[in-house]
Amino acid sequence: MTLIAIGGNEEKTGDMDVLKRVLAEAKGAASRVHVITTATGYPEEVGQTYREVFNALGVDCEVTHVATRAEAAYPGLLNKIGTADVVFFTGGDQLKLATILGGTPFLDAVRERHEGGAVVAGTSAGAAIMSQLMIYGGDPEKAMQKGEVSLTAGFGLAPDVVFDTHFMNRGRLARLFNVIATAPDKTGIGLDENTGVILRADGELEVIGSGAVTLVDGRSLTRCNVAQIERGEKIEADGFRITTLKAGDLYKLR
Repeated sequence: MTLIAIGGNEEKTGDMDVLKRVLAEAKGAASRVHVITTATGYPEEVGQTYREVFNALGVDCEVTHVATRAEAAYPGLLNKIGTADVVFFTGGDQLKLATILGGTPFLDAVRERHEGGAVVAGTSAGAAIMSQLMIYGGDPEKAMQKGEVSLTAGFGLAPDVVFDTHFMNRGRLARLFNVIATAPDKTGIGLDENTGVILRADGELEVIGSGAVTLVDGRSLTRCNVAQIERGEKIEADGFRITTLKAGDLYKLR
């Protein structure tokens, strides 16, 4: 099973190396791509952009906007997901993905197709949703204060990690520290824009794209005060293990 998480703003003109790699991990030019625009507030525009991009890369692309939980149970849609080689979630608001698709037959169909060999990929919000523990908000200026990073359940396709996107572009290192301080059994993965990770079933991670990937491992923590402080007070922690990776680097999780 292959999962691809992208930090947002992947190239849609020029080399398009990240999106080319998504296809290469599936069936290349024979891939059937199904783009899900549920996260975005501009589904027609975003859907048309991805349709044109994937068509330019030589593959068929179908676009679906699932707007309600009722729609997420439509048999016709579930059948279409069952034929996809790539299921691609666009950016937007990951909370829309969680609340509209979480616990629905649609998500069950995506899981089944993933287990059957399809690539599941997502960018920005579409990457954040892949975690079991999902970040959906947090003021960067308050990011190291207890309770100031908003968390909920994601799709759980990558249960041992927490993804954060637009990472260095938006200064999100502190909020990933916050999350891993409270959940040190997870590995935080910060994804720069036009940068992604290919996560395989054996736990190996490969970096693609033009930026960096930052890993925050909390298993080495020696001290953390989060259980002793009140909401809004500053978290103090020692012993995070930080790893930075670039395109082509491989890393074994766990």
